[in-house]
Amino acid sequence: MSTPPRRRIGRPVDPTIEEKVTGAAIQIYAEVGWSGFTFDAIAARAGVGKAAIYRRWSSKMEILSSAFAATQPDLVELPDTGSIRGDLLALALALLDRLDQPAGIAEIRLLLDTKLYTGDVAFPDIDPGRRRSRALVREGVNRAIERGELPHGTRPEMIVDAVRGTIIHNFLLLPSDKTDVWHARRDAYAEEVVDLVLAGVHARAAIS
Repeated sequence: MSTPPRRRIGRPVDPTIEEKVTGAAIQIYAEVGWSGFTFDAIAARAGVGKAAIYRRWSSKMEILSSAFAATQPDLVELPDTGSIRGDLLALALALLDRLDQPAGIAEIRLLLDTKLYTGDVAFPDIDPGRRRSRALVREGVNRAIERGELPHGTRPEMIVDAVRGTIIHNFLLLPSDKTDVWHARRDAYAEEVVDLVLAGVHARAAIS
């Protein structure tokens, strides 16, 4: 006589736990960085028990690594719109959209924490993906040089860094009560940044 299967005791496993935890982890890390990144905070935000988290991740760093792996965007390319202005504008708008999400802010936190906790904490390495993206962006700028839109000798890294750096700098210094203005002027601001960078490139070429 066969023995009937034993009923499993306890609540069934929630298949969405990993998504809940990694989503909560990115949100918390974006808000408070490594200093406030705790199991208690993650469990409370995700709405799951700490025991369920410990069964899947043995450390906070494992959670953070999983969270970044789940939210990293596809490789960033410089869209071939037919003009360098259009290409850089698309890049600027994509960055503005990214900074409007917890994952984008978390990336900035990660870069800062990597500098602050030098040698003390092994943070997730997002540099390989960033390097591949920068290589693809360089190809886009080189296309513009070949089309004659940019002077020969133009350094692709300088153009991209000028666009991205200006936007990130403005974002970091933006007063919290000016967020609505930031969103309302999103497209116009992106155009201002791109036009300023391109004007600088051509002005420098004219005096060289």
